[in-house]
Amino acid sequence: MAGAQLRPWNDYRTILWMSGKVDQHAEQWPLIAERMREMGINTGMGGRDAPPQNVIDSGFGYYVENIINKGLCLKFSSSVTNWGKHIDDWSKTRSADAFVRDYSFDDPKWLGAMTDLMSKTAAAHAAAKPLMYDLRDELSVTISANPFDYDFSPTALAGFREWLKTEFPDLAALNAQWNTEFPSWDAVMPFTTDQIKARMVTGEKHPKGEPDWQALKQIKFDPAEAAKHPERWNFSPWCDHRTYMDLSLARTLDAFRKASHAQDPHTPVGIEGTQMPSAFGGYDLWRLSQVLDWAEPYDIGNAREILGSFMPGKPLLATVFEKDTNAARRRLWHLLLLGDKGCIVWWSDDMIDWSKPDLPLTTKAKALAPVLKEMTSPLAKLFLLAERETDPIAIHYSQPSIQVAWLLESTADGKTWPRRFSSYEATHNQHAQVRNSWLKLLQDLGYSPGFVSGEELRTWPKGQKPWWRCLVYPESYVTSRHKGFTAAAHYAAEGWCSLFDHHGRFQPSDHGRVLATTPTLRLSGFNGDEDGRGGYATIEGSNSTASFRSYAADRLKPGSPLAPRVEDVAEHLRRWAVNPAVRIAPEARVRTHRYQLGEARLLAFERNIDYKMSEDLVQAGGNAELEKPITFNASWNGDKEVIDLRTGKHLGRSHQIEVALDPWQPALYALLDEVPPGDPVSALLAQADKGKTGKK
Repeated sequence: MAGAQLRPWNDYRTILWMSGKVDQHAEQWPLIAERMREMGINTGMGGRDAPPQNVIDSGFGYYVENIINKGLCLKFSSSVTNWGKHIDDWSKTRSADAFVRDYSFDDPKWLGAMTDLMSKTAAAHAAAKPLMYDLRDELSVTISANPFDYDFSPTALAGFREWLKTEFPDLAALNAQWNTEFPSWDAVMPFTTDQIKARMVTGEKHPKGEPDWQALKQIKFDPAEAAKHPERWNFSPWCDHRTYMDLSLARTLDAFRKASHAQDPHTPVGIEGTQMPSAFGGYDLWRLSQVLDWAEPYDIGNAREILGSFMPGKPLLATVFEKDTNAARRRLWHLLLLGDKGCIVWWSDDMIDWSKPDLPLTTKAKALAPVLKEMTSPLAKLFLLAERETDPIAIHYSQPSIQVAWLLESTADGKTWPRRFSSYEATHNQHAQVRNSWLKLLQDLGYSPGFVSGEELRTWPKGQKPWWRCLVYPESYVTSRHKGFTAAAHYAAEGWCSLFDHHGRFQPSDHGRVLATTPTLRLSGFNGDEDGRGGYATIEGSNSTASFRSYAADRLKPGSPLAPRVEDVAEHLRRWAVNPAVRIAPEARVRTHRYQLGEARLLAFERNIDYKMSEDLVQAGGNAELEKPITFNASWNGDKEVIDLRTGKHLGRSHQIEVALDPWQPALYALLDEVPPGDPVSALLAQADKGKTGKK
């Protein structure tokens, strides 16, 4: 069904995740509803079978939670709910027999049963017009983004082989790509992680047994040395299987979404609790973005920023776990400024004191109440309705690069690679650190970059002008070789780039073009033609020979010698005519957001903290330096009437302002040609409404 059929989502939704205790206290429902309103909640929750009539009758909207009850989340209804024990038991034998997933995404019986469940749920709820359908919370091919070689079930392997036939013209081509000698398609098997690591040590076509773990730990990737033994660095039999599992999860979610839309074409379908971009778990964020109507991402490894680029206009939400008013206000405003359309408050048991007759709000609920009410205020709605502006800078998102990077990084773990759980990767994954550092660098410089996926580049229409002028490759081991790849006038490459094909095979020369020949920063411009013939030349005068891998952390350390490198990047961007629309000194560590709302430009300034959510929904620390008030100057081209939207005060006509920024909430301004009469927020909302309805 076409996305255009989905109901518009023009209001911020504050949703209470409701436990079974709500039903246990059904006779007190009017009091529960009163407490929800007191807290600032406008949306409840329902189960699969029928609309929650008490919620509806009380004037709340609702969404349907956790519809697919088996197979998408192995924490429930499976034999591997205790993942730590599962890995410990497997490590004693390291048998491939354990790689058979309890529920195969290729199993027609399971897929049919769950598709039927989705259809029945949508049919039961369609008339009540729920806000959204949630397929499953914290779903994964494994658990979270934990590494494990699912799925070697017969049905999954059969599906994998059929997919390979669409990737390669014949078996000989597959064997040539994989450096294998399979005699038939039925004999084709993907490599396990142990097996591909054994190939890294020996270079064998079909390694047997476990690798020499000590030898593996000593391996360091260097292209010059790797070129002498390229067979050791051919990861295709492993990477292709990881890609297929990403594809399998996305394809399965799409089947459920289509089944829902067939019964209810107006209600969006999505998932909660998505994980960081990863080689495991099915977390290719580009593929997922193409099969979801909405998502609630855990903001790990820039997942929120990436999905925001890949799902423009689609609702994104956040889980509220904070107990502190300031912390909740800071994060929810931050996410609203990124385009979030609501939040899910976890959970009713923490918000309502069920032990007392009058069901009072808890201390946590009272702390969140003013924030939730603020998020549904007219001021917040201005930014909900406004159109975000981005700059012509794209950061490359490459799932094949994520796969290669994981293999290269995990050699240091030796035999214990299965214990690189999501909680570890969130803080230690070096590839993610490079991506995050470039994002923070560009934001500190005043830019609002976006992300572009390798798949988008691979299929970019010839002759279509891209939205970016500069393309950043943050340790992009795999870059696209096609007509769309050269659609950027300039690029910045960090680390080893363009050394593997999209199947994960090492290709040291790639037709003589390598973006970076040393693991350092390169600022360069393309000098070839539209078909990709030609090469890349380093711009003379670049002083940025040091890595930006640790920029996100170094920028918060007093006395960190970052200024020369930061200024060098800024100078090249200016040289490439990519200038920030609003200018602020980068050492202020302030993030600028820009919007258009009718004829008005809206500006929002916030401290550019490093948001890193852990799996237990706790915001990582490390931002103490940015939790202090700051005063700075912001300037732009051309005089405008400036209004402080928080106070409603007209600051005069100017091309600059002095901003006193509270670290816990953004400073908000409107730039206008003329000052509107009366309350500026109401006037701007009225103008926005006129623009939508065509009223005069």
